[in-house]
Amino acid sequence: MALYALSDPHLANGVDKPMTIFGAHWHNHTARIRENWLELIMPEDTVLIPGDISWALTLEEALPDLQFLDELPGTKILSRGNHDYWWQSMSKLKQFCQKHDLNSIKFLRNNAMLVEDRYIICGTRGWILPDDPAFNADDARIHAREIGRLKLSLEFADQIARPDCERIAMLHYPPFGKDQLPTELTALLSAHHVSRCLFGHIHAPVSAYMTYDWLLEGVKYTLISADRLSFKPLRL
Repeated sequence: MALYALSDPHLANGVDKPMTIFGAHWHNHTARIRENWLELIMPEDTVLIPGDISWALTLEEALPDLQFLDELPGTKILSRGNHDYWWQSMSKLKQFCQKHDLNSIKFLRNNAMLVEDRYIICGTRGWILPDDPAFNADDARIHAREIGRLKLSLEFADQIARPDCERIAMLHYPPFGKDQLPTELTALLSAHHVSRCLFGHIHAPVSAYMTYDWLLEGVKYTLISADRLSFKPLRL
């Protein structure tokens, strides 16, 4: 059993959204994800996917993308990204998966999961941070809500904690800014003994997020956007 991660697959099997508008390196990216996945992932493995999963606007539009993931080996734990407009309540997501026999997909929101009796997976979407020049009153409201959701997830993790289990957080947005200084989000992760935080969202070569396994207050941070990993799931 092994744990992998890959963020921002930006699947578009049910909508017309060619990713090559963002660069030639996105050419045929869905097939490349599938090829790399099949080379690496075994049925007993688990893959973390923290957001920007599908360009669909509705759950029905997202069905081909969720089926694509479900047909790949392993259990998939999904959390929401800023482009996942199809995402709905946990009850609706679970009902949709049951209806369409999407049995290998799980959703992370305000909760935490024990994986392989070795890892506790927690996290939230996150949002742009107060140091962003574009940050406004609406962003402040969403940012505060995401802090609350991370607290709920971390408290859930505390409840299911077992000795010797590693705590891993999956966020979509980076929880620290370009200055690489601590934030409310990073403080929460450290206080709840998270050892590693995986995040996506960043596609441009921003120096603050380039360092692999960058350490802040005892937590290792790793950018796992699909294009930054050459569309190959990262083994943890």
